[in-house]
Amino acid sequence: MSTTDLRATTRPVVVGVDGRPHTRNALDWAIDEAVRRRCAIKLVHGRSVPVQGPHIEPLMAASDEVAKRVLHEAEQRIHSVSPSTPVSTATGIGSPGALLVDASTGAGLVVVGARGRGTVSSAFLGSSSVDVAARAHCPVVVVRELPTTSSPASGVVVGSDGSPLSTTAIGEAFDEAHARQAPPTVVHTWLLDYDDSNFPLVDAEALQDRMVRQASDLTAQAVADWSQKFPDVDVRVRVLNAHPVEALAELSREAELVVVGSRGRGGFRGLLLGSVSQGVLHHAHCPVMVVRPEPD
Repeated sequence: MSTTDLRATTRPVVVGVDGRPHTRNALDWAIDEAVRRRCAIKLVHGRSVPVQGPHIEPLMAASDEVAKRVLHEAEQRIHSVSPSTPVSTATGIGSPGALLVDASTGAGLVVVGARGRGTVSSAFLGSSSVDVAARAHCPVVVVRELPTTSSPASGVVVGSDGSPLSTTAIGEAFDEAHARQAPPTVVHTWLLDYDDSNFPLVDAEALQDRMVRQASDLTAQAVADWSQKFPDVDVRVRVLNAHPVEALAELSREAELVVVGSRGRGGFRGLLLGSVSQGVLHHAHCPVMVVRPEPD
């Protein structure tokens, strides 16, 4: 199998649209990604209207017209950039987030827009980007800001903690980096919360060295298989003494994409989205891909 065969080129990129600027950013990112994947785009538009009342018919008619206009404008935007990209559309009454999650079945990727950094705001028409990232059946990219850099030094940054899911995220990062012809950076962070008054006999320097070696070994193991599958990808590994959210957010300033697993090694199994992935979604300076576990 060649490295290009690893991309899910037959599955569409699904993107939510409502005509507002943050969903246009998501659409633009989705167009570029679909071109890289050589796949179709599925546009999803959700709307909510009152379920009863004397004016339901004109409200439904107006909602239908808005949906047609939004989807038509989005389709025109796609074909102005990539005329050969196949486009399908879906619209429905209900939560746009729920419609996106439904559309994620059989999709290669879901792309959703969000406003601003530092808060979890509505992705579009009231649906939460975090909810979509937590519940979709495929990887989700949240586009809060488009990348501001496209220099050769920029690339894909991925968080690693030695868990099976982070190894899957590394694979997605290699895939994206290969498609972009940009280097992936695999980041493993560690923190030593050490107080020598509590541990007077501990050799702090030796302990730090041990933690760095352990982190380096875990990262090397996670990267090894993917390096064999992508021999032309020049991977970079960084082991940092830092909080993972702070490290990934800082590195995102010079990245095209950050990739994280939905839940890390230390996360509670009942949680759909861990604290690190949520923190990166809040604070990253570029789009963030959240990778979910494979279904059992």
